[in-house]
Amino acid sequence: MKLTNEQINYVEIYIISKDIKWYELQVELTDHMINSMEEFWKADPELTFHQVKHYAEERFGRNGFKAIEEERTQILRKEFRRMQWKMIADYLKFPKIFASSLALIVVYKSSFYFDKPVKFIAMLYILLLVAYIPSFYSYFRNRKIKGKRFLQIEISNPMVLGFGFVNLGLNGVSLFMEWIEQYNILKLLYCAVLILGVLSLITGKKIYEKSLSSIKKQYQLT
Repeated sequence: MKLTNEQINYVEIYIISKDIKWYELQVELTDHMINSMEEFWKADPELTFHQVKHYAEERFGRNGFKAIEEERTQILRKEFRRMQWKMIADYLKFPKIFASSLALIVVYKSSFYFDKPVKFIAMLYILLLVAYIPSFYSYFRNRKIKGKRFLQIEISNPMVLGFGFVNLGLNGVSLFMEWIEQYNILKLLYCAVLILGVLSLITGKKIYEKSLSSIKKQYQLT
């Protein structure tokens, strides 16, 4: 027995009422719920609509919808972080490592032209933070596409890993300010973290734009 359009709409609203705010999960859970309800109805046509809804929901278990959302969030987060680290690693392999190494050398050597290299390094981290502004703007501009929010877009936020490097660098500069002036190896270390921050910006932006394009194409939101 098939659900009517009115009943399908009821299920959609019911899924949303369970605080499932991500559109792709709303669609997926609605489809699973409908298929499950139709299975129960086929097995016993005498059941009422609300009875088959109850039985179908029991298959998800207690707090099943939110548990699925949390599980999907963790899977996507791991997947995107793995993807980004892999892309960053590619910049540290032949032949891209030449460009990465050259950038590191240029930044490191430039610090010696300043009386206070620590201020130079802090300035570079602040500039990196400023460089994230376009990504920050793009992320908030596309958090909703035609009124819909997507978990894939939320998780592929290009700023998460980059902000980690910026925060690490700025905190490190403030904590080891005197040592940076004395030990060149520390300057080199902070310059390396800066380069990783730049690479995270580049790779994060690529992943985000790919996710955004994929979502728009899949759900015909162009």
